[in-house]
Amino acid sequence: MNMMRLKIIATVLVAVFLIAQFVQPKRTNPPVVASRSLQAHVQVPQDVLPILNKACGDCHSSQTVWPWYSHVAPLSWMVVDDVNTGRSHINFQDWEAQVNPKEAGEHLSLICKEVRDKGMPPFTYRLMHKDSRLSDQDIDKLCSWSQSVGAPLETEGDHHH
Repeated sequence: MNMMRLKIIATVLVAVFLIAQFVQPKRTNPPVVASRSLQAHVQVPQDVLPILNKACGDCHSSQTVWPWYSHVAPLSWMVVDDVNTGRSHINFQDWEAQVNPKEAGEHLSLICKEVRDKGMPPFTYRLMHKDSRLSDQDIDKLCSWSQSVGAPLETEGDHHH
């Protein structure tokens, strides 16, 4: 490949990157209504709340702290999608959005499984947010709490249709 062709390719890539900056997704933080929050419906111990906030709050609350890279396409598209997906599954500031109390209880119980299996917080989030990494003690506290307030999870053989 000659040098001229490399310059053209580099110029096109830079132009595409710059144009992509004009296609920004909407970063939102919906209003928080205290009466709709998890704490209004479930007792959350004082030693558990900071763990939930540091490890889960950016994607599972309405108080996302949008980092600098959430303003740079194409990363912005992925970050906003991750936050919107997280909020749609469980939003600690909009706990009343749960379909019903059974689903809410199941979501609480799943917190333990997700953190024990290292599914949450996601690996890519932990890479960029070192303070979101959970210690074994943090995981034990979350599990003890979530299993005490959550609903028992069905196992594969327990499904009743």
